[in-house]
Amino acid sequence: MTISEEQKNKLSVKLPDWAVKPHPTKTNMSAIHPMAVIDRLNEVFGIGGWSFQTEFISCEPRMQKIKQGTDERLVYDSAVKGRLIIGDIIIEQFGGSTNDDKGDALKGGGTDALTKIASYLGIGAEIYKGHGNVDAGAPPEAKAPTAPVRR
Repeated sequence: MTISEEQKNKLSVKLPDWAVKPHPTKTNMSAIHPMAVIDRLNEVFGIGGWSFQTEFISCEPRMQKIKQGTDERLVYDSAVKGRLIIGDIIIEQFGGSTNDDKGDALKGGGTDALTKIASYLGIGAEIYKGHGNVDAGAPPEAKAPTAPVRR
């Protein structure tokens, strides 16, 4: 199986505005809502036309200092390997997450892997490139303006 040009174009369409938010801990980055990725995969490949699997790597407890204090709380740092399967196409990537609930840490790691894999297909790729949430297939004048270069 190969991905058609029509599918490539559909994958790279601008995500809905609700799908992109500032990253909760990394102020210079954005986060893509995983439901937007799932919606896009369903739109392009159909429900049941793709699957996602995760493989447990680790989920280790540790004590994390609470901001502006000396108290600590128990959190879990997870690492998982995600695998997106579309026909005979398989794309793998690692993901990780920290959460005070072990199950949520593991799910977050899977979500992290899925959104990264989705960028390989063009879903949200312009965001990862630092261009903002724009339609990669749109004519240049329709894309978000870039900052002027100062000399």
